[in-house]
Amino acid sequence: MTMAWTCPTCADTVSTSDAFCEGCGRNLPVEARDPVPHPEATAPDSVPTAPQESMAGFAPNTDVDEVGAMSEGPGGPEWDEADAQVTQPVRRDAVIPRTGPAPASPKVVPEWRPPTTGGEPVVAADPGRCVWCPGRVVDGYCEKCGFLQPTGRDHVEVRAGKVFGVSDRGLRHKRNEDAMAIRVMEEDAPHAAGAVVAVVCDGVSSSPRSDEASRVTAETGATVLAERLRQGADPREATGVAMTQAARAVAAIAESPEFAPACTFVSAVTCPNTGTVTVGWVGDSRAYWLSGGPTSSTSTLLTRDDSWSEAMVQMGALTREEAMRSANAHALIAWMGADSGEIDAHISTVTPTGPGAVVLCSDGLWNYYPEAEALADAVPGTDTAPLDAARTYVGLALRAGGKDNITVVVIPVPAGGRRAEHV
Repeated sequence: MTMAWTCPTCADTVSTSDAFCEGCGRNLPVEARDPVPHPEATAPDSVPTAPQESMAGFAPNTDVDEVGAMSEGPGGPEWDEADAQVTQPVRRDAVIPRTGPAPASPKVVPEWRPPTTGGEPVVAADPGRCVWCPGRVVDGYCEKCGFLQPTGRDHVEVRAGKVFGVSDRGLRHKRNEDAMAIRVMEEDAPHAAGAVVAVVCDGVSSSPRSDEASRVTAETGATVLAERLRQGADPREATGVAMTQAARAVAAIAESPEFAPACTFVSAVTCPNTGTVTVGWVGDSRAYWLSGGPTSSTSTLLTRDDSWSEAMVQMGALTREEAMRSANAHALIAWMGADSGEIDAHISTVTPTGPGAVVLCSDGLWNYYPEAEALADAVPGTDTAPLDAARTYVGLALRAGGKDNITVVVIPVPAGGRRAEHV
């Protein structure tokens, strides 16, 4: 059974496997990791889920769900330019051992906020001194409080053509463990002309170097997916190959099975020549279709979480409200990492009628706006002002509490697509 306890600093519920609290970001003391079971944590960790398309022996063009149509997608810069716009610096941060006593946390941690725009690295006046306390920094971590030092990923905004993404560390984390990557195909490309590729990954907080895991996975997934499309692969086949390669990439950075960086994954490919949107995912980062008007397909969630709560709902064991009240509600049952075992690649293709927008996001946003209609109502005109929309979504999550890292990518879809084809 899952063992749960309360963080001694902020009183958030945490798992015994967590190295630090997701709520306040502080290291969890080892001596406190011998709790009694949480009263709500009585369900098994491993639960059966509906059969999914496995990455092993991936076969394209199966289990395609179609719900509408989309017209010509946004254009974009040349490949090299787009690549340069979205590539983020890699930090191979030192691993904090998960055995032995954790570094003592300071009693008072000064509040620090990243720049409000842009993604420039934060430069400390004294690079050898911690920004949280008077301690000294070794291998990116403070020897006194144990916190990772801020990087240029604390707030990032990226653009490729008409597609925009914004990522922020939130108000309660000490680093941004989310990552995003965007690619836009040339309008005159021989294959998938004008197609847009986007990936969002959310690092698993209880794993080491989760920020690196999400960055490596997002960049690998987007690069492989775009390259396969350029070679003429079907979006579903390309998505399956990209997810396989991304999973291998994040598994390769593990130093041992006990120290395996891990993250979630969600991708989207919009193809103006076919009017389709193909999404792939592992974990609980989400893809939404948000309607842009009365003639467009209805706003809807395009993915299904790989979480304990969703599994309980799908099995009929609990209602959604009951499942979400459990201490296990957000526990992942699938992720990408060396310790994930065989991964099932969930892949779905839809053809929504535009105008509208495809929105990829981490749970730092959808925790506050889980329903597609609520997400669309919160920010009208997502398809007409994608940068403003992405910034506004991040701002809304921050004002709602900013408990987690927040990442949003908005892909606008113009009007003119063919009518919906329902299966």
